This record gives sequence, C-alpha cells and structure tokens, in this order.
Amino acid sequence: MLRAFFEGFFLFLLPFAGFAVFLLLEGQNPLHPAVWSRKALSWLTIGALALCVVGVVAVGTKTSLENGTFVPSHVDKDGNFVPGQFKQ
Repeated sequence: MLRAFFEGFFLFLLPFAGFAVFLLLEGQNPLHPAVWSRKALSWLTIGALALCVVGVVAVGTKTSLENGTFVPSHVDKDGNFVPGQFKQ
C-alpha cells in the first residue's frame, strides 16, 4: 500500500520538478516565489493530476488479477518459510 502511495506522489511531483529544471536551464532561481505564477501552478497541478490518473489507469490495466485462493505466508512443519501465494 505504501508503494502505491509513493508512486502516485512521485507522479504528482514530476511536473513540478520538470518546471524547476526548466527554470534552472533558463537561468532563473526556482526557489524564488515570483517565478511560480498562479497560472503556471494551475497548469502544473492540472498536468500532475492528469499524470496521476494516467498512472493509476496504466497500473490497473497492466496488473493481472490473480485467480484462486490466497494462502498467506507461513512456516511449514519443517521450519521453512513459505511465501504467500495464490493456489488454483
């Protein structure tokens, strides 16, 4: 669950990081609040949200749904660790 949160979080931050790199290449200071106009922040936020939606849809369509019964991880009678798996 934590991985899914961080994937969405980094997808959201990606346009802002790209804009900061663009500002650096243009010779402007990305830490100065004046270069982050309301219009730029609005477009970056819209782009970030769209990127998050595309990421969620891509992960949802590429991830296979497991069929069967899930057997959680356990230690068998010989003391060996058996990872969780789906049994048909």
